[in-house]
Amino acid sequence: MPLFAALDRLKADLDALRPLAPEQEQRVLQKFRLDWNYHSNAIEGNSLTLGETRSLLLHGLTAEGKPLRDHLDIKGHNEAILGLEAVVHDDRPLTEQFIREMHQVLLGEEHYKPAHTASGQPTRQRIVPGQYKSSTNNVRTATGETFYFASPEETPAKMHDLLTWYRQETEASTLHPVALAAEFHHRFVSIHPFDDGNGRMSRLLMNLILMRHGYPITVIKADDTTRNRYLAALSAADADDPEPFLRFIIENVEASLQLMIRAAKGESIEELSDLDKKLALLKKQIAGPVATRTSEWDIDTQISFVDEVLEPWLFNLADQTNRFDFAFTKKWFSIKAFRLYNGQPQRQMSSEHEAVGNATEFLKREFRIPLLFSSIQFIIRWEAFQRPPHFNANLTIEFVFNDKGFIVIDKVNDVLSDYSLASRFNNTSLFQEKYNSLSDEEQIHKLNHQLANKVYDFIAAKVAEDDASLS
Repeated sequence: MPLFAALDRLKADLDALRPLAPEQEQRVLQKFRLDWNYHSNAIEGNSLTLGETRSLLLHGLTAEGKPLRDHLDIKGHNEAILGLEAVVHDDRPLTEQFIREMHQVLLGEEHYKPAHTASGQPTRQRIVPGQYKSSTNNVRTATGETFYFASPEETPAKMHDLLTWYRQETEASTLHPVALAAEFHHRFVSIHPFDDGNGRMSRLLMNLILMRHGYPITVIKADDTTRNRYLAALSAADADDPEPFLRFIIENVEASLQLMIRAAKGESIEELSDLDKKLALLKKQIAGPVATRTSEWDIDTQISFVDEVLEPWLFNLADQTNRFDFAFTKKWFSIKAFRLYNGQPQRQMSSEHEAVGNATEFLKREFRIPLLFSSIQFIIRWEAFQRPPHFNANLTIEFVFNDKGFIVIDKVNDVLSDYSLASRFNNTSLFQEKYNSLSDEEQIHKLNHQLANKVYDFIAAKVAEDDASLS
């Protein structure tokens, strides 16, 4: 069928590359999980950003000022994903009991959420995870009409019918696997069997079906354009026109296959050509303080630099260099900040952390004080190589600021020193950029890839030197 031709070609290309190397598979799975946790919750109104979601799941850091419920929803969704991955390859059938158990993992403890009475008065609704809905959950559409889901009384029978239909279709194999997953998603949402979490559950179950047929995790993005297309396609399916929704799901599955293929080939899995992401950054720059678009180094620019450049840079650097962790017994991160005294950088503050998320939180907090720094130094230190000569490795990257812009200087060595690289290397830089043309993700990724290779070269040279001494 032409509708599935490109999809089937990509699936065949991926199957030919399987099995993926363990490192490649874990790298892409981590990205899928982070994106899935963030976007599926953001579609439903969760306030955590992608960076805050990453900090919560990878480093256990909560976002200051954000609702506790939003953190719990992210954690519950991540637990549901991990549970889903555990049952993908077993023979456990998809049953109502399984769906209710997954819903309980997703939403956690019993709680209340804001709601409105039939007359529009604010109230609170009791949410009992794992149980079908106890009250109607119809919605008012953009046109002012009411869309009616199954009533609480109808829900058990309709869920029974849904699972019966799914088993019959699975046994008959008359539907393409992606069409099966898409239709299950729509039928589930049309029932809306729970008091809360139906959208997230529909996407979890759709992915379970896809993964059981050998497809990668498929993430529906939360940006306005994609979300609006998603909801419009669901509305068309409600009106007995399923093709727009099927085409939408096919498009998203194709994107996931392409990402998985790039991972299998060892290529970058950063989605650097995503127009929506670039437009979102443009919106942020337009709406941001004027200081981020000037060439002046001041307190406002310093704050913006940490948020918009340094934090994503350091997370990306950590992601690209954590592949060396297996070779050492311990790793930690260090932040140092310098101010100029008599023209020379002198250390003003220093802090050590066990996770990159803690280091960036320290940066974001401390660099809002009314104190202007001349350079910021970030160090990843690996201790005690697993075999003799048990050396240490330090990757130091320093951001040096002046009126024209910032310079990035790097060094890989085995001895920690309490000095600024700028004072020793005469500003021989890895990279130089102006503040009003902040570096993009592709540039950051490429530079950090260079740094990761320098770390490898350093380690390989140390090992080779030791082997030569023994021969």
